[in-house]
Amino acid sequence: MISHDIFLYIACIAAGVLIGAGAVRIAFRRARLTRNADNTCSLRLPLWGSTVLAVSSRAPGVVIDEVFEIRERLEKLRKFIDTEVMLRYAKEFRINYVGTEGDRDDGGWSPGRLAYCTVSSGCKGGYEVYLNPGLDLQSVASCLSRDLKTTILPEEVYPFLYLHEVGHTAQAGNQDFYTAVVNYALSGGRRSPKRRRELKKLKCDIECFADRFALRELRRWRESAALQRRSSPQAGRSG
Repeated sequence: MISHDIFLYIACIAAGVLIGAGAVRIAFRRARLTRNADNTCSLRLPLWGSTVLAVSSRAPGVVIDEVFEIRERLEKLRKFIDTEVMLRYAKEFRINYVGTEGDRDDGGWSPGRLAYCTVSSGCKGGYEVYLNPGLDLQSVASCLSRDLKTTILPEEVYPFLYLHEVGHTAQAGNQDFYTAVVNYALSGGRRSPKRRRELKKLKCDIECFADRFALRELRRWRESAALQRRSSPQAGRSG
C-alpha cells in the first residue's frame, strides 16, 4: 500500500507538471515570431518576454510552402488594401508586420478601435501595424470625413488608417510617438493632473501629425491607383 504522504507527493508532482504544461501551451499559443532584417528572428512569449534567435542561412532559392503561405496572407490583406503600395511604405518606414489581430488579450477589438501601431521587439526595432477587419466602411468614412474636414471614400478607409499608423513612426518624422511610449512606461499609470494634461496634449500632437501625414500620402496613393488603372490592359482595351 502506498502511504498517504507518498500519495500526496506524487499528486503534487503531477499537478505541477499539468500546470506547467498548461502554462507552456498558453504561452506558445500567443507566441509571436518576427523576422528581423539582420537574419535573426524575435520570439515573444507572454510572461517570458522576448528573445532573439539566429536563423540558419539557406542556399539561394525559395521555400515553396512559405511562398504559398505568404500569398494566402497577402490575399487576405488585399481585401482591405492595395498590398503592393502597402509593401512599399512598409519597406521605407520600417513596418515589420501588418496584421488584423485586435488590441484585446483574446485577439478581439475594443469598441471604436480602428487600427493601432506598436514598436516591434528585437534589436532592429521597427513597427507593427494592425487594422480592424470588421469595420463598417461607409460609417467610418463618414466619421473620418467629418473629423478631418476632407472627403474619405469608403474604399479609402483602410489605406488612410494604414497611412495614419505609418505616420506614427520616427521615419515619418513623428518623434513624439517614442516620447509617449517612454513616458507611459516611466509613469506606471500614476500621473498627477499636470502630467495628465501634458500627456493629453502630447497624444493630440501625435494624432494630428499622423493625420497630416496620412492625408498627404493618401493623395499620392490615389495618384498611384489612378495611374495603375490607366496603364492596366483592361483600361487600354476599354479605350
